[in-house]
Amino acid sequence: MKILYGICGSISAYKAPWIVRELIRLGAEVRVVMTPEAQRFVTPLVLQNLSKNAVVTDSFDPEHQEGGSWHVHWARWADQVLVAPCSATTMAKLATGIADNALTLALLSLPRETPLRLCPAMDPDMWHHPATQRNLARLQADGALVLPPEEGELASGLSGAGRLPEPLQIAEWVLKPSLKGKTVLITAGPTREPIDGVRYISNHSSGKMGFAIAAEAQARGARVILVSGPVSLPAPAGVEIVRVETAQQMLEACQQNFPSADVIIKSAAVADFSPAQVASGKLKKEQLGQNPSIALEKTADILAWLGEHKRPDQYLVGFALIAA
Repeated sequence: MKILYGICGSISAYKAPWIVRELIRLGAEVRVVMTPEAQRFVTPLVLQNLSKNAVVTDSFDPEHQEGGSWHVHWARWADQVLVAPCSATTMAKLATGIADNALTLALLSLPRETPLRLCPAMDPDMWHHPATQRNLARLQADGALVLPPEEGELASGLSGAGRLPEPLQIAEWVLKPSLKGKTVLITAGPTREPIDGVRYISNHSSGKMGFAIAAEAQARGARVILVSGPVSLPAPAGVEIVRVETAQQMLEACQQNFPSADVIIKSAAVADFSPAQVASGKLKKEQLGQNPSIALEKTADILAWLGEHKRPDQYLVGFALIAA
């Protein structure tokens, strides 16, 4: 496994040499790219000695140009990319596409299918700041996999969320996926039940939770089949996606993929009812009258069907929205 390892300016960068050692101990080949700020916490010489590879610290270093496109070659060389610690500044740059140093230049050059793993580390107020959380959400929507910071005592003397996990935990997160060899079937998003050729009944589900679960399962090594209703989210990298519109279509997609699944996670917001009759074309207001009514019929209960047909060796998880 070839790992491109990025290090940012954070006091947690002191753990970087141990992360390199753990990655190599678990069988990885490691190349390191550092931001200018990271070099104030740990020296490139230490990381070069441990990784047995050159360390890039400057986008224009003549020793690493490889024809003037070292960032492209290194990005394509990697099977996975890890950034630990990932600072608030680097998160902001990645979220907005800024490539003004060696690390962000390499990260912006990554092929879409290459997993990008981020381990944020910073003080609690920085982690919980709305701007950081917006950048986090954007990066996850773009497909980045995130190992959240831990709660604990920090170098500043404060306690709270912001501590970088231990090197072995990070290395195992990258190299020892816990769901390898498993198939996970996930449903996400809303359904649309047509009234006529233009109108439909639906709900406000964004699909974000199901897509996030799918990305995490894929990051843990599973084969992931994501059955999604109509949403505006891009498919997570490495995930097989089946796009559907109606509850019946979602049921059929689940029935087709259910037998091969080890785990089924039902997070979609499926409509409970659909119009009993669907008009062709668009119903005109004159046809509907002053007090239009629509006859509804129950849709199939997908979770109930899955529960009835589940094998003893399968895990089934269902979500429900309950009013407080």
